[in-house]
Amino acid sequence: MRKILISLSIVLAMFSTTSCSDWLDVNKNVDSPDWVAPILRLAPIISSYEGIAYDLRGLAPMVQFWGGSGTYAGTYGASHYYAAGSDAMGEHWRMVYWLQGQNLEDLINDARTRGEYKLAGIGLAIKAYSWHKLASLHGDIIVKDAFVPGKLSHNYDNQEYAFQMVRQWAREAITELSKTDNSVYPSTLATYDLVYQGDATKWKKFAYAVLARNYIAISGKNAKYLDSAIDAANNSFSSYADDANMRFDATGVSSNSNFFGVLRANLTGLVYSQSDWMVQMMTGKLPKFNTEGAQEGYLENQPITDSLTLDPRTICYFGTKDTMPALQSSINVNTFKFVGTRPGYTPGVNLFGLSVAATATNSGTGRWLYRDNAPWPLTCYAEVQFIKAEAQFRKGLKTDAFESFKNGVAGSMQFVKRLIVPGTVVKNTSNVQTSVIGDKITAATFQTFADSYLASPYVNGLGSNNLTLAHIMMQKHIANYPWNTDAWNDLRRYHYDLKVGARGVPEANISWNESARRVYHKDESDVTRVYKGFYLPAADVITRRSGFATQNLGSPCYRLRPRYNSEYMWNLKSLKALTPISGDADNYGTSMVWFCLPASN
Repeated sequence: MRKILISLSIVLAMFSTTSCSDWLDVNKNVDSPDWVAPILRLAPIISSYEGIAYDLRGLAPMVQFWGGSGTYAGTYGASHYYAAGSDAMGEHWRMVYWLQGQNLEDLINDARTRGEYKLAGIGLAIKAYSWHKLASLHGDIIVKDAFVPGKLSHNYDNQEYAFQMVRQWAREAITELSKTDNSVYPSTLATYDLVYQGDATKWKKFAYAVLARNYIAISGKNAKYLDSAIDAANNSFSSYADDANMRFDATGVSSNSNFFGVLRANLTGLVYSQSDWMVQMMTGKLPKFNTEGAQEGYLENQPITDSLTLDPRTICYFGTKDTMPALQSSINVNTFKFVGTRPGYTPGVNLFGLSVAATATNSGTGRWLYRDNAPWPLTCYAEVQFIKAEAQFRKGLKTDAFESFKNGVAGSMQFVKRLIVPGTVVKNTSNVQTSVIGDKITAATFQTFADSYLASPYVNGLGSNNLTLAHIMMQKHIANYPWNTDAWNDLRRYHYDLKVGARGVPEANISWNESARRVYHKDESDVTRVYKGFYLPAADVITRRSGFATQNLGSPCYRLRPRYNSEYMWNLKSLKALTPISGDADNYGTSMVWFCLPASN
């Protein structure tokens, strides 16, 4: 007992002569600090944008960038439904609330406190961008209750409020980025900023691009937002050199490699391929259907190109099994045979141009955007110009709209060309070409065809008098391929070109038939039809007719369900309170988002 007391006395003496902070303050562990400088949080926050690509597995088929089968292309693209009991299509939710989450809030607040206004502005621009995307995809989201300490359930806010906050954060970003910092940043800012390497001027333009996106999305609510979209576009990117891309170093590990590349093998098999509609649109072969839904040739007035005019973006966009000519000068409009895949169907060729899985042996690090080190696009000059063109056209400013339209197509060409890596032929033991590592066209050859296309009657030669909204929106859709989730905003704003009821929105028995699971599109001759040749998978034409999920009650999807493991497991009461369709209903995804409803809603 005496030994125990002596030992205890020694321990007490130690505590009496040594402060508690020296012994017990585990939060000051230098190997695991409780606080780090805001600049150190920046790279992980930006890196979380790989979550965009996760959700594109379902969204790209939904907007008919891609066709294909499987859980994502089939369930979301063909059926317009959801994967029950799964976190599928919940990556934006995870990105905003967890991966960026409190880290981003702390970056902004700490940077402001320290007088690091550039960093605070970058953080606010990122926040505005991320929350615009989240609210666009999901409609009602959690804003006011997000990151409130101690809350075990979180109420939802409507999309109108979420979009309002996006604009507020974007404007705050512009204000902060216009200030002079109180301190000098370490040289590592250029390293940690994976987009603009610390260029405040470009981040300001980025914030204006977010505003342009947001204003055009809500422009159906009030015509004044068309002016706001134009103003934001004018203050945004001035050329393709301002494009916002997140870099991947691709050092041979998946953690810093493009989600679309060969290494990560998310798209390499025979699951996804370019959609039939994308191929038809970009090769001048949009079909014409009769009243029975059977094809009768092609549309007389193709809006993008004709069968004799090569849009060189097709060679980069689409996978093809055709061999690469030995001489680039041999390439012409007939060199490559582009084949598209319908939603819900198994492709014959994948996005890498193969009928087998792409590997390091047959594809190296990949091609174009499907490459391990290809930078990931966040937004670009071409997109902003098409936003501006749409707003100008709808205001009746056709001459101005035509100039913006031409700028948009030219910007898209530069966007595509910058990702080109000259192809290297792979041959078998019989010296026969089996695949190509990289792209089947060089940047120089691409530019030659781009110049020719830009001078054609489909772009510069079109003339402002012949310009239509279809030209603008379809070229924008092409420029957004296959990376931009805001393409879904556009399709939903124009209600997938479905026939609409008296309120100007789709209705049962007018826009779709619940029992037949068929939707009815506007006639191609309808002057209000925006997306020529576009038909949902459940349309009453011979190449569709697959039918949406029965739970949809005939309607297409208008929003994604929130992330399963956070909301349906832990926040179900708040989900049930959503209107007009409860968040736990099987057809919740068909509830129209606020920005596509009439102005009175």
